[in-house]
This record gives sequence, structure tokens and C-alpha cells, in this order.
Amino acid sequence: MEATIFSLTEGAVRSLLCKLGCLLSRERGLVQGVHGDMQFIKDELESMNAFLRTLTMSEGHDDQVRIWMKQVREIAYDAEDCIDEFIHHSGDSSGLGFLYRLMCMLGMIGCHRRIAIQLQELKARARDVGERRSRYGVVLAKTVVRESGPQLLKHASLRLDPQLHALFTEEAQLVGIDEPRNTLVRWLIEDDPKLRVLAIVGFGGLGKTTLARMVCESPVVKGADFQCCPLFIVSQTFNIRTLFQHMIRELIQRPHKAMAIAGGKYGHFTESNLEGIERLDVAVLAEMLRGYLQDKRYIMVLDDIWSISSWESIRCALPDNKMGSRVIVTTRNEDVAKTCCSHRQDWIYKIQRLSDATSRELFFKRIFGSSEDRLPNDELEEVSNSILKKCGGLPLAITSIGSLLASKTNRTKQEWQKVCNNLGSELESNPTLEGAKQVLTLSYDDLPYHLKACFLYLSIFPENCEIKRGPLVRRWIAEGFVSQRYGLSMEQIAESYFDEFVARSIVQPVRIDWNGKVRSCRVHDIMLEVIISKSIEENFASFIRDNGSLLVSHDKIRRLSIHSSHNLAQKTSTSVSHVRSFTMSASVEEVPDFFPQLRLLRVLDMEGCICLSNSTLNYICNFFQLKYLSLRKTNIYKLPRRLGNLKHLETLDIRATLIKKLPTSANSLSRMKHLLVGHKEQLTRTGSVKFLKHCSCLEVAPGVVRNMPSLQSLAHIVIKDHPLVLQEIGLLQKLRKLKVLLHNVDFNWKAFVGSLRKLASSLSSLSIHIVDENEYGSSLDILAFVESPPLLITNFSLAGKLDSLPLWISSLRSVSRFTLRSTGLRAEAIKVLGDLPNLLCLKLYHKSYADDCIFFPLGKFAKLSMLVIDNLDNIDSVHFEEGSLPNLERLTLSFLQEPKDGISGLEYLQKLKEIEFFGNIILSVVNKVVSCVKIHPNHPRVIGDKWNIVTEYA
Repeated sequence: MEATIFSLTEGAVRSLLCKLGCLLSRERGLVQGVHGDMQFIKDELESMNAFLRTLTMSEGHDDQVRIWMKQVREIAYDAEDCIDEFIHHSGDSSGLGFLYRLMCMLGMIGCHRRIAIQLQELKARARDVGERRSRYGVVLAKTVVRESGPQLLKHASLRLDPQLHALFTEEAQLVGIDEPRNTLVRWLIEDDPKLRVLAIVGFGGLGKTTLARMVCESPVVKGADFQCCPLFIVSQTFNIRTLFQHMIRELIQRPHKAMAIAGGKYGHFTESNLEGIERLDVAVLAEMLRGYLQDKRYIMVLDDIWSISSWESIRCALPDNKMGSRVIVTTRNEDVAKTCCSHRQDWIYKIQRLSDATSRELFFKRIFGSSEDRLPNDELEEVSNSILKKCGGLPLAITSIGSLLASKTNRTKQEWQKVCNNLGSELESNPTLEGAKQVLTLSYDDLPYHLKACFLYLSIFPENCEIKRGPLVRRWIAEGFVSQRYGLSMEQIAESYFDEFVARSIVQPVRIDWNGKVRSCRVHDIMLEVIISKSIEENFASFIRDNGSLLVSHDKIRRLSIHSSHNLAQKTSTSVSHVRSFTMSASVEEVPDFFPQLRLLRVLDMEGCICLSNSTLNYICNFFQLKYLSLRKTNIYKLPRRLGNLKHLETLDIRATLIKKLPTSANSLSRMKHLLVGHKEQLTRTGSVKFLKHCSCLEVAPGVVRNMPSLQSLAHIVIKDHPLVLQEIGLLQKLRKLKVLLHNVDFNWKAFVGSLRKLASSLSSLSIHIVDENEYGSSLDILAFVESPPLLITNFSLAGKLDSLPLWISSLRSVSRFTLRSTGLRAEAIKVLGDLPNLLCLKLYHKSYADDCIFFPLGKFAKLSMLVIDNLDNIDSVHFEEGSLPNLERLTLSFLQEPKDGISGLEYLQKLKEIEFFGNIILSVVNKVVSCVKIHPNHPRVIGDKWNIVTEYA
């Protein structure tokens, strides 16, 4: 918890110190008194920040320390708001008329007087907080001596060890474990003399420790000739010397559990060997362990490995003696699992959540002591389903909440509904749920301090919400949670944060792209309750939830997330003037009356809020600190005239809106990084097939993008008769993603080709769509004239007539996704694309291919994992030659008419997992494919997706 508070506080202080440093360097613009107050606050907070950093080297902090840190953070937030307002009102007015400048100066005097008073108050608060530290004995606890490598074990804690439940639960109380246990047992006893490592990986509370124990206690494993079978707990922070000493003692002092040697001979280890073991170096202890295990077939269980360095430290003591030894590792971190299982003979087993039926069985067994799922009272059915939905197949949550309900004498719907509605407070206060809370918070506590604020940020999203990767990382950046690192962009750093959450199994992947990249995730409902509890405790965020409850712990709200319109005005009529982030769910029926007061907003997300009107939107022009604005999927058709007032705006997301143009003032948005427009209709549940609506794209006037030198993403814009806009795009040296629709190609092609030449070294994603392809000469063949093509792109999309692929296409060694639409290419193009060395996804949309047979030859598409063939109405046959597409996993198909020669060669696609039909599903084609996959060695499933209604055929 201390690290959590520090990460939030230090982040707020760091941001303020940076601004104060910049402002104080411009002394000429400051009144002497204001300058002195700012300097005092800066010096005081620098000292506090140094003290905060020292606190991270200590442990055992009391409530006084935590309260003091929160007070420091609140001062930093208030001071930053004050400084931001000062900077805003001290802006340059030299280009304005005399009268207007005079009015600005008079207004500035009043503003400066008000800010001066605020600074005086902040100065007094800072002085008081500094004195309070000594007045109330806020001192450092004993500093922990940190050795190189892992930290010391924390076994001295008097709190409940949540793993004890997993270690000693009776088998009769378990459900759904037989199948995974038997699968792992079969793998363990396979006849292989090499040392094999099994990593069981998954979210905390899924039962990894229980499964590992049940595998080791299986009669089959016990009957095998393993001579050592100990279970070792590896804590979140540990000292390798302490762990090795523990392992040696376990092997010597518990011979009946550690080994089964005829005659009871313990080899060269005796009790006397333990004397002086505390003084031995790690290398000596490791050698002792290796020596002991060298001539034995052993099975070792290492539970809850948290880091790669922990595994590597232990691995050196485990010899591969070619006697069929086995090591079982449980971990929440996929990167750790991959490191543990680095050899071909190893196996990563991803533990799954319980099915609905198994969850019910476990739930009612825990409550009523029976596996019957019949309820004693029909009225409990609905609330039981609500509770089980929150548990989300998590065994620990199901058993913990089941135990809580079992302890209640009144088993009524009202009593159970009360538990369901107040699960967050129950987790905080009820001893029955303490173990579950500890297991869940372990994942959170293990995060590096710079990731804790990013993870708390997930609390602002509603329950069961699908959180998209792109918007989330851009919001983190706008909030100031991402620190710059040399050689990496802020977006790259933020994306690495997201990937780390996925790897640590503390968020659940929802949509996984063709390249294995997680595009969206979800927070488990029980974990969400834990995060919300921490957010409120630290005044990180406040909430108005679906049940109408207001969750806030401080008189100043810093981040506000509204999931309900219930009693909105009364609950939040005060204390919103300091809100930095405002999120409104699509289900909210009205924009709150306090919306105009949110002047200090950095982040505004109103995605899906159809209640938002154009007149209400005008207020955002006063939100002078706004960095992130999402109006996606709203009915807004026009942006405010004074949009250019938002000098700090970095992200403008107006996708799936009715906005066609930017206001003239948009040329003042000099800090813009991501301009996101256009409406893509998702035609399949996975998003693998999408269609861009041309009418949804943005027409940009000349002079706008020229003044956006930091622009990284520009999608989707339409160019009609303004080649000057294309020339300006060529000036954007930081542009990474460009999606453009071109009209009047003859008029615009020269400027477009010139811009591509200038952007050749920066673009990574490029989409070119010719809108008027039927006009004479209007085609994508202009691409053949590109002298310096963008050879570093990874995502390439072309739509428009194309006689043949430009020669430089064969040089795209980095491209991983290629999309074609309306190109009319022939068989030769398939051969060219098949030679692209890193192509993972190929999408052949309507009219992209002109021949009547599409043939995938031997040796082509070596890495392709996803193929889409969409409505190629002229196709008579699709054939996969043996040896082609060796890594294809998903095949997505749609036909306007049945290919008369059918689809052949599916049996050669050895890694095929899924065949998906969508759109106009022709059952005769589906049935033929189903009959083919029944004898396929990989047994891929066949599904139909018609308007996101999914039917499974095989």
C-alpha cells in the first residue's frame, strides 16, 4: 500500500516540480511576491519528494505516514491547478487589438490577484504539512537492508496466508479439477529422460496451487519412482539464500515426504550438515542442492514464482540428470512461464476459469454442503446468478463468497442481494473474504510503483466493460502517468505497460489480433471491486455507479466516472471544480448540470453518450488543460467554433460521429498527436472483417495539418480538390499512421506521391483508398511512380483499381498485414504476396481478385496465420496446395455464390483452428467444409457469423 501511495504522490509532485521549474525560469513575467511563493512551494515539495523516495526503502509505515503522503499529494494537485491557471491567463496577447489587449490586461490583474491569494494559502498548507510531519511523529520506519537480487521473505506477517487454503482443501470440496489434473498427470509420467518443466499460469485465485497439489497427490504420480517430492512456496519477495536453506532443511528433516530411499539412507546429507548453514554463500548452497539431487529422479513444485530473476536463481540448483525429473511451476506472469518453459520438452498450461455449470456446483456445495444445484428457495435463483456472474468462474471468489453466505442464518433474497450489491465493502471488512482479497491484491502489490496509477485507472470503467487498448494508453499519457524514456515514444512506453498487465494475468484479454496482440481487455469483477476500494481510499477516483451510489472519500474529486444518472445533480453539485478526468458511460441519460464547471479537465471521454448535444459541447472550449477528447459514437455533427482554444489537445477521437469538417480554429491545435475520424462497420464478432463508410471521413482544409507538427495518427481523411493538404502531410515527420481517401487522382497524385517519398522512413501504417476508380486514369497504378516507398510499414491497405502490384511491394520485409479491396489483381499478385517474409494476415475483400481460381502454392505464405476471402463473386475454386500456409490458424470466408469446384486442400492446413463464414452464408458450402474438417487432424471448429449471431457447425 505504501508503494501505491508513493507512486500516486510522487507522480503528482514530479509533474508540478517540472512546471514550476519552467515557470520560475521566466522571471520577467512574475510579480515578486508570486515568484517568492512559487519558489517556496517548489523548494518545500522537492524536500517532501526526497523524503517520499526514502520512504520506499522502508516498510511497516503506520497510518500517520500514509495520511501525510496523501496530504502532500493533495497540495501538489491544488498547486498544479493554480499554476496551470496562472500560465493560461498569462498567455501571449501581442497579436490582439489594443482594446482587447487592455481588457485582457485588466482581467489578468484580477486573475493574478486571485492566484496570488491561492499561492499564499498553498504556501501556508505546504509549511503546515512539513511541520506536521515532525509534530505528529511521521518518521521513517526501520530501513530494510536490500541485498543485490531478491528481497527478504515476509513470513513474519500475522495475516492469514491465502495459500494455506489451497494447500489443505479436501479433494471432496473441489469441483472441475479432474480433467485438468488427469491431463497434467499424463504429461508428467511420459517416458522422457530429460528434465521437463510444467508452468501452470493464470489469474490469481484460479486454483493453480490447488491443481499443482492435486497432481502431486495423484495415485499415478505417487506410484511413480520419484525419489523427492517436496512443495516449496516462493513468496512475492524472497531471498535466494533463505529459500535454498529452506529447501535443504525440507529435504533432510522430512525424509518421509522428501524422499523414499530403500534402507533410509540419506546419502551425504545428515542433520549435522545443517550446522552453520545460515553462514553459507548462495553458490555453496546451490551446489549442495545440485549434489543432493544429482543422482535422484525428483519432482519439484515451485509455487507462485513472480519474476524471471527468481526462476533463474532457483534453476541453477536443479540439475538435468537425464533421470526423468520434473519441475512444476505456478505463476501469474506469462513472461515468467515462457522463461521457465524455454525448451521443446516443456509445457505451459493456461488454467481456465470454471464453466457456468461447474461454478454453480461449487457455489452450492460450499453453501449447502451438497453438489445439488437445486435451491431451497426459488427466489434465490436470480441473485445467485448475479453473484456467480461477479465471480466470473474464479474458484477462490466462488468459495469465499459461498462461505460468507453459508455463515449467514438468514438465507433470503434480500440478504444475498445485499452481499452482491456491497461486495466491495464486504471485501474490505469481512474476515471470511480476507483470503480472497489478499490473493487478488498480491498481483496489484507486485506491480512496479510506476504502474500502480495506470492500474488504478482501470477502476473508472464500468463492470464488465471491454477496455480498448488504444484509447486507454492515450488516456494514460494525457493523465501524466507515463514517463519519457530515451529512444522510445510515450505511446510505445504506455503500450508496454498494457502488455505487462496482460502478461501478469491481472487483466483478461478479450479481443486478440491476428498477430497475437491483445486489442482489448476486461477487469475481473472481483478484482474491480478491490481496485475501486483502493481508488476511493487514495482519492484517486470517485464514482456514481449503476445502483446510484456515490463513492467518494474526499472533499475534492480528482477523477469522476459516472455509470448512472440516478440523483446526479444532488450527489455531485459541489466539489467538481478540481476534476481532472471525466468519464460518462453510454447508459447515462443526461449530461450533468455541473458539466460547465469542469474547467481543469485533462481527459474527457463521452464515448457512446447520445445525450450529448452540440450546444452542451460548446463548454469544452473553456477546458483549457484538455489533452484527450473522445466524442466517439455520439450524435455530434459539428465541433465548436472555438475548438482552437484547446492548446494542449493531443487526442481528438470523433470516430463514428456525423462530423465532416473541422472548424477554422483547428489550425491552432499545435500539440495534436492523434486525429481519429471515420466509421468502420464491424461485420464479424471478432472484428476481423470491417467496412469503412466513405461518408464518415473528414475533409481537411489547407493550413490545418501543417500546424500539427507532432501528429502521429491521421485517419481517415478525404482529399478532393486540395493537393496542398497532401503536400502539408509530407511535412509531418512524426506521422506513423496515415489513412486517406483520394478523389480526383489525376489532380492529386503528384502531391500524394511526393508526400509518400518524404514519409518513407516514418510511416508504419498506410491505407490508400481511391474513391472514384471508374474515372479514366484514376487507379492505384500511380504507386509505381513512388521513388522512395515506405518500406518500413507493417500494415498496408489498398482499395482501388490496380493492374499489378508495384515492384517495390516485394521489398516490404516488415509488413505483417496486407488488405486489398476492389483492386482486380490476378494470380501473379498472390505469388508476390506469398513471398513477403513476415506477412501474418492477408485480407482479400470484394473485387480484390479477378481470376476465377485462387490458388495458394507450395512454399508460399510461410508465416500467415489469418486469411480472409470476402465475396469474390467470380471464384470457381479455392485450393490450398500441400505445404502452403503452414501456420494458418484462422480462415474467414464469404461467398456470393457457391464455387462450382469448391474449396480443396483444407486437410493440408495442419495448424488450422477455426473456419469462419460470415455475411451471406451458403449452407451447401458450409456443409462440405464441415464434412472435410471431421477428418482433419487438428479438428478445427466451423462457425457462422451473421450479423454477430454466431452458429457453430463443427
